[in-house]
Parts: sequence; C-alpha cells; structure tokens
Amino acid sequence: MRKIIAFAVRDDEMEAFERYSKLYNFEVTYVKESLNPNTVEKCMNEFEGVSFLGNCNVNREVLKKLKSYGIKYIASRSTGYDNIDLESAKELGLKVSNSMYSSYSVADFTLMAGIMLLRNIPTTLKNISNNNFSLKGLIGREIREQTIGVIGTGKIGKIVATYFKNMRAKVIAYDLFPSSNDIEYVTLEELLSCSDIITLHTPLTENNYHLVNKERIKLMKDGCLIINTSRGELIDLEALIEGIKSSKIGGVALDTFEGEKGIVHGDCTLSGYNHTQLKELLGLKNVMITSHQAFYTTKAVSDMVESSLSCLDEFLTTGTSKNILLK
Repeated sequence: MRKIIAFAVRDDEMEAFERYSKLYNFEVTYVKESLNPNTVEKCMNEFEGVSFLGNCNVNREVLKKLKSYGIKYIASRSTGYDNIDLESAKELGLKVSNSMYSSYSVADFTLMAGIMLLRNIPTTLKNISNNNFSLKGLIGREIREQTIGVIGTGKIGKIVATYFKNMRAKVIAYDLFPSSNDIEYVTLEELLSCSDIITLHTPLTENNYHLVNKERIKLMKDGCLIINTSRGELIDLEALIEGIKSSKIGGVALDTFEGEKGIVHGDCTLSGYNHTQLKELLGLKNVMITSHQAFYTTKAVSDMVESSLSCLDEFLTTGTSKNILLK
C-alpha cells in the first residue's frame, strides 16, 4: 500500500479520506497542523506524496525539504494556489496539482450574499442585536432591477452569472479570456461604472493584486455592493473602508479578506486577533464578514479530498495529472 501524508486535516474531511484512501489504495498519515517550514519534517518517513490545504505555506524552504526527502508529488485540496511557490517547484522538479470541487457551493453562497446586501440584512441583524427594530435605513432593492458585474467567468463565475440572469437581473462580465457566448463581456472600466453588484471570481495573481483599489472604487456607481468569495488580496481594505465610510460603497460581503491567515478557520474567542482593519469593518453598516466558508458544503469537502487523492494516484501511476499546475 502506498504511503502519503495529509496536512491541515479537519474532522469533517475524515469520512472522505477514509473512503477515498481505500479506493486509491493509500495509507494516509494525518496531520492536523498546516504544512509549513516548522512541520515539513513530518514528511521524512518515505512518503510518496503530500496532500495539503490552501492555508498551508508551501514556500521554497518547504519545497526544498520535500525534494530532499524524495517526495516528487504534492496535491492541494484547494483550488487556489497562491500559497505555493510554483517557480521553485518547477526548478526542483516537483509536480503540483490543485483540486476541483462543486462550483455550486460558492455560487450558492454568492447569490445569498447578494440578496442579503440588497436587503440590508447585515445592518438589520446588527440593529436587532441592539434591540433596534426600526425600518429606518433598511429599504432594499430588487434583484431584477440590478446590473450584476461578474469579474472572472470560470466555472463558479459562469454559474453565478446564470443564477442572477435567472432572477431577471442584467449580467455583465469581465475576463481576460472570455469563455461564454451566453454572457455579455465588457471592459473592466465599464463593468465598474455600470454594476450595482460587483462579485469577484478570479484567482489571485501578481497582476491582479488589489484589483479593487482606491482609483477603481472611484469609477463605481454610488452605493455599489461588493462580494468577494475568491482571495482577500484582490481588495485593498484601506480603500474599501474609505469607500464604505463615504457611502460610495453601499455594502460588502467578504468571505475572504486581506490578512486573514491566522484568523479564519480558527476560534479567536479567547485569544482575540490583531487586525485593525477587520475590527473597523465589523463596526460598519451593511458589512458581512464570514469565515472563508463559501466552499464549505458536504459535497465540496468530499470533492476536495477525492480530487487531491485522485491526482496523487495519477501522478504515481502515470507521472502526470489532469489537474497538474506545471507541465
């Protein structure tokens, strides 16, 4: 039986790990800690592959040690791969894959977030927690009267576009590589200036860091709503806060935010956290912050584990994988 090691394993993943490890004939060593320079030494015991999550720090130091341990194949259980030093992996000859999972998980969450912002539900919940049941400032908008701007039309973005179109909204999109004949593509500037809701569905790259910044917020419609279920660094939080305070931005739903590592997916009830911007955001009206959980459904979690293990199986069997990131 082939031996692999899995990092950042959550309890909710165990049923899928047990099922798919049997299917692919893997003996899995489970580690609850994230893969990082302090934990990589756990890989020394003749493992043939490594599975990990997007919150792991797979930097050059980690990759060099994996190479020295004789490991050739690593497979993320996440779709995003900005936590992996791909250039170093290529230089070292390591093969890397990411995972695919139910796109409906994030698309469902995005639709929910859009409706909640349009109806001022984040503000409502804050008011009610303070025994304020007034309707003042809570008048909402109907989806069918909105223009939805989708940035990034991969699998998730396409479903989001379909959801909003089915609810009779106008949908426009921006993508460097338009891939759908059913979506109206426009320039980024036009999308920003015309959209009532802007929703982000693009991976983080060097070129789109702070895609939403002070200058681009100036181009947006007054009262525009922003949803981010992709990567936190796509939005400049300082510029976002300024936009909310000036009422240029009418509300935001952030399932992911800049500087979230060490906060999301953890319980900070007793320890607290050091993130001034997050604390400020939580005190603003019509702001919804969630725990990077848009993906978090039973179907998606199972898919992520299966995808990771199937990629390791393909690597070990054929030397490549359908989800390989470096060819």
